[in-house]
Parts: sequence; C-alpha cells; structure tokens
Amino acid sequence: MSHVKNVAAFEEFVGYCSGYGGSYNPGLPNLKVSALQELAVKARKALDEVTVAKSALNNATNSREIAFADVPRLASSILFTMASLGASEQALKDARVFLRLLTSRTRTRQPVPSEQAVAIRKENHGQRGFASMVYHLERLVQTASDEPVYKPNEPGLTPEGLRNTTAALAKLNAEVSAAKVAWNNARVALHSIYYGEQSLLETGRNGKKYLRAIYGLNSNEYAQVRKIKFTKVKM
Repeated sequence: MSHVKNVAAFEEFVGYCSGYGGSYNPGLPNLKVSALQELAVKARKALDEVTVAKSALNNATNSREIAFADVPRLASSILFTMASLGASEQALKDARVFLRLLTSRTRTRQPVPSEQAVAIRKENHGQRGFASMVYHLERLVQTASDEPVYKPNEPGLTPEGLRNTTAALAKLNAEVSAAKVAWNNARVALHSIYYGEQSLLETGRNGKKYLRAIYGLNSNEYAQVRKIKFTKVKM
C-alpha cells in the first residue's frame, strides 16, 4: 500500500466521521472531527511536498546528466588542442591519463608516466561519479593551463572558458545534492506524519476501533469504515 492510498483512505474515513453528527463524540482530542480534518490536510500537504521535492530532484539530475554527457568530448578536445599547439610530451601523457579517467578507457600498453600520472593511476580508473569527473576535469584543465603554448582561440577551450565550465559542472553537483537533501527531509517529515506518534496510521486505526465500540460490530456506521485500511510503508 502506498502513501497515496493511505492518505486517500484517511480522507474517506474523515468524511464518514464528519457525517455522523453529534453521535460521533470521542473523548480523545485527536479523534475529534476537527482534529481529523486538520491531520488530513497536513498529510495531504506532506505528500505534495514530497512530490514537489522529487520532481525538483529529477529535474536537477536530468540537467546534470545532460551537461556531463559532453565532458568526455571536451576532455578529448583539450588533449588534441594541447597536441596541436605543441604541448610537452610529459604534459600530454598526464592529459591522456585524465582523459582515460573521464572516459573509463584503459590501454594494454602504457607510456612511461610522470610522477603525477603515477599517482593518478593509483585511483580507480572506472570512477564515473560526477564529483570525480569534475575533479579529474579540473586537473586536466590545470595541466593544459600550465603549458605556455596552450593559447587556443576558441573561447570554450581557453583556460578561463574551461574553468567556467568546471565551475558550472560543480554547481550542478551542488544543486543535485541540495535537491536530494530537500527530498529526503520531505520524506522524513511525511513518514512522521503518516506513521509516527499520533500519526495518520495510528489515528485511523484508533478511530475505527472507536466506531466499532460505540456503534457496534454489525452497525451500518462501522460497516462504512470496516474495509478502510491503513498500512505502514517503509521509507
């Protein structure tokens, strides 16, 4: 059973309780009609907030996927631009290592690396985490920027243009992280309202027991709510 079904069931339950008039007069404050209606509104709002937060997370994730899809091509362009402008062989070797880290490619024959490249190779070449991609791209950009001959005319390949790109990618990572935190916080809040103390689940079940107690097992009133179920859903 989903959260959606639980809140719909609770709203149906509240509707029946509201229709019983003065005969429905529980001693527990949280079972009174006004309290039930307030909880129903609160539960529906919590569900809406989770939906909005999940949509925002999906949008942020999709935007990041689109932006990062171009990183391997950009890394390749940096390497070949370095080569075309006469960068040192040692810088090109380091750049090739960064390119392999960004594309998960391996070689059967490895060139003699610099000390920097040796340190890089100790890392997992299969790293494709977005934070790792930004990190490797930043080091590739730094390697290119350190070469005196690296002076391309293309704005997107200049050191400044590349730093702007890596900053934008890092910002997308931060936005996804923030959206994920917001979504998880919304889920925690919903879980508390639906399944915590004096929650939708607890209140609905106690309300059904109260109706059975005052109207009787075979009453029309209890028959209306008898099949309404409230089920705990895991996070």
